[in-house]
Amino acid sequence: MKNKIYFKMKLLLVLVLAIVALISSSAALKDDICGLEHSMNGDGSISCNAYFPSWSYIAETNECGQFVYGGCGGNDNRFESLEECENKCKE
Repeated sequence: MKNKIYFKMKLLLVLVLAIVALISSSAALKDDICGLEHSMNGDGSISCNAYFPSWSYIAETNECGQFVYGGCGGNDNRFESLEECENKCKE
């Protein structure tokens, strides 16, 4: 009797761990770049004179948003086209 209970407890534990692993892997981003903040001009205090229409992935909405990159600051979450952004990041 104790062996059956022990087996059921082990089976339940394995199932719970498998479910947690599936959930966490599906929530993972396609690329680490996609988890970076929206890539505008650094902290907003940097103002550069360039004008580069760009796209940045917004993880909260699973969408790519367009913005004008001024040419300095920012991060790698910046793409030259909507297609590039979606291919790299969108689920």
